[in-house]
Amino acid sequence: MIAGLLPHLARDLDVTVPAIGHLVTAFSLAYAIGAPTIAMLTAGLERRRLLAIAMAGFSIANLLAALAPSYAELLIARLLLALSAASFMPAASGYAAALGGPERRGRALSTVTNGLTLAIIAGVPLGVLVGESFGWRATFLSVAGLATLSLLGIS
Repeated sequence: MIAGLLPHLARDLDVTVPAIGHLVTAFSLAYAIGAPTIAMLTAGLERRRLLAIAMAGFSIANLLAALAPSYAELLIARLLLALSAASFMPAASGYAAALGGPERRGRALSTVTNGLTLAIIAGVPLGVLVGESFGWRATFLSVAGLATLSLLGIS
């Protein structure tokens, strides 16, 4: 989401654009390492409960990112965002597969995957639009609000 806002973040946090770019790398690495690790650690948790916990964490981490006064705090918020997302996606896939039953498992998994793809396709340009119009912090606040609404749907 922040790729299109890197110059704004760099200017506001008084760091270089490449340093802000490391926020994207840090998110990706935390997600890649976190997803399988968290899936193993939470295997015994009920999937719906895990979905709610992950979405609550995602909402809080976006709020922390919006309020981050420095690069270090934004980096911590981005790592929390990645770990929350890394918790959510495997749980969502598992929940969807179980909910649909064996005969609808493929369709359920494709729905989850399509949802993620559409979120990325729509989220990146919308995030840039919001960030360009209202500042990069508004982008994180908007996502925190959407995540909170999603949490209500999960609960």
